[in-house]
Amino acid sequence: MKAIVTKAFGLPPEMGIEEREKPAAKPGYSVVKMRAATINQLSNFIRQEGIGGTKAPLILGNEGAGTIEESALFAPGAKVGIYGGNTLGIVQDGLFSEWVLVEDRRLFTVPDVLDFDEAATLSVNYLTAFRAMTKSVQVEKGQYVLISGATGSVGHALVQVALALGAIPVALVSTQAKAESARKAGAERVIVIEETQELATEVRQMTNGKGADYAFDPVGGALTGQLLQSVRAGGSVVSLGFTAGKSLAVDAFDIIAGEKTLVGYALHAEKDDDIYSALQDMMLLVEEGKLKPIIDTRVAMADFERGYQRLTSRQAIGSIVVQL
Repeated sequence: MKAIVTKAFGLPPEMGIEEREKPAAKPGYSVVKMRAATINQLSNFIRQEGIGGTKAPLILGNEGAGTIEESALFAPGAKVGIYGGNTLGIVQDGLFSEWVLVEDRRLFTVPDVLDFDEAATLSVNYLTAFRAMTKSVQVEKGQYVLISGATGSVGHALVQVALALGAIPVALVSTQAKAESARKAGAERVIVIEETQELATEVRQMTNGKGADYAFDPVGGALTGQLLQSVRAGGSVVSLGFTAGKSLAVDAFDIIAGEKTLVGYALHAEKDDDIYSALQDMMLLVEEGKLKPIIDTRVAMADFERGYQRLTSRQAIGSIVVQL
């Protein structure tokens, strides 16, 4: 079988397609014929820098979807999504492969309302959004939620989860072209960074003068400080990523005087039982049509590098998947 293998981490990483032996079934695991896997910021970070116990050569890919080929738990041909947790594509070979052997506990049944590409992007992106809004803080109906990078893969998920929880998402985007995409995703209130002089002032105008209740930030860098200034007194910013940089610029006086909090959320630090419970809750929302991933780019296995180029361009509107 074919697999995309990272042979060495670095800038640039050394990657290529290799022939690997097809996995054999064993107790507690299922053999899955992969159909799609997500090219996301996690795999890009790993291929450039490696993390923790990551060692090359390594097959990346931490979330995906496919059909069951052999399993004691699932029927042959069943459509399943895969949540790789803190192992697949990180410290063990992941999902950028034609077939994979996956622990049964990392598989979940995918509703027919989603195709394989959509299902492939469901676990990491939407779990991150769902748990950040229900665990890190508790988003409630009618609250204003500011979302940076609102047209990215996690950003789209945040907008949809906020709406599903009854909150009012305020989408923060970089251009007018992305503003229209945010509106299509359900955000009635959109702020274009290039066109605003003072983010906090504009957010207060949109929120009846009080500021957002929460802000969710997959972007990081200098923007995080602006988000903190844009939340109300006692509000929180939840940091989810750092596509614009790992160093955050914040105003200590603003945090102290406003009794605001900066909270970090890491999906892969979650306990498995909590994740599986959240997945079941999310599947109900999927079946109700409240959560539906948006795909920006689909690439073939041989063209995987184009997917990473699209990811790092920061022009993507939605998720990027490699079809396997």
